[in-house]
Amino acid sequence: MSIAYDIRREVERNVVRARNGIKYASGTEWAPEHASPRELVWSQGKARLWRLRSDRVTMGPPVLMFIGLVSLPHILDLHEKSTLAGALRDAGFDVYILDWGAADEGDAQNTLETYLVRYLPRAVRALLRESQCDDVTLLGYCMGGCFALVAVGGQVSIPLRNLVIFATPVDFSQMGGLVEALRDGEIDPESMVDWTGNVPPHIVSSFFRIRKPTVELVQYANLWENLWSDEFLSSYQAMARWASTHVPVPGALFRQVLKGWLYDNGFANGTLRLAGRRVDLANIDVPMLSVVAMRDDIVPPPAALPLGSLVDVPEFELFEVPAGHAGLAGSRKAVHVTFPGVVDWLRRHSDTREPHQ
Repeated sequence: MSIAYDIRREVERNVVRARNGIKYASGTEWAPEHASPRELVWSQGKARLWRLRSDRVTMGPPVLMFIGLVSLPHILDLHEKSTLAGALRDAGFDVYILDWGAADEGDAQNTLETYLVRYLPRAVRALLRESQCDDVTLLGYCMGGCFALVAVGGQVSIPLRNLVIFATPVDFSQMGGLVEALRDGEIDPESMVDWTGNVPPHIVSSFFRIRKPTVELVQYANLWENLWSDEFLSSYQAMARWASTHVPVPGALFRQVLKGWLYDNGFANGTLRLAGRRVDLANIDVPMLSVVAMRDDIVPPPAALPLGSLVDVPEFELFEVPAGHAGLAGSRKAVHVTFPGVVDWLRRHSDTREPHQ
């Protein structure tokens, strides 16, 4: 290519950068909030159960996906070209997403029991009625994976076929950052709770900034470099929306998690309790897939990798992906490595069913 061509191309891109920059700053939407069409099938409190629309369900049981309480579950259905939920749907699975909602003052006393003993089993029952199936595969992402382990290990009534967890810490002594500061008493946890009785979103966001303080500068540099590309803007906006949309965490649950998960390192030490009952990971008796991001700076691999030694399941498979925390489900690596690997594992642990809508 000639120098003149390169100059002309860059001038044209700068014109588009200026146009798109104005649009982006003014709030133009390049990416919808959810990549896949869906419908509401159940709700209670602020919890919502969504079913992805599908023209052809050929695999069972259905898959119920959820994350934790620090953000909304956009990462599960991020972008039309990078959607974990969509990949499972396209593989023939009946896919549901459980959104716990955003806590407010009225939810400050919510505990793990609120979400795992009350909401989760009721959402599962609604799913089974809707799908006309007898069991379910649970898929938990990050804190959602911890939720799944606590629920199943605590013998919450769920007819479970498989358990899949993504980027899920079980040894909190390896977490570092703000988690380490809290555990070591360098930060007063009560100072993190606001007048509503909850941990506000800006405190949640600070955890991620502390772990990777230059990430916003890198993101803006990438944004400027690719501002000429509508396709890039669409995927960038989808990821930025998820990364910046944190929600309040109920104060009672925060204190519960702080003591049981962080201070006592309860997953690793076997000291967790739910509704007065010991959480025993040995109670998990279904095939399990643990997906670990080997470049994760939010849940470092040493925090996630010990799970295999803590469970005694009929089949445990560790899937190591060379990606970061968000990239595990929101990147080209996710599309080409994570999604096919998870789909393959689920197909091997599911049934072929007569196609239905």
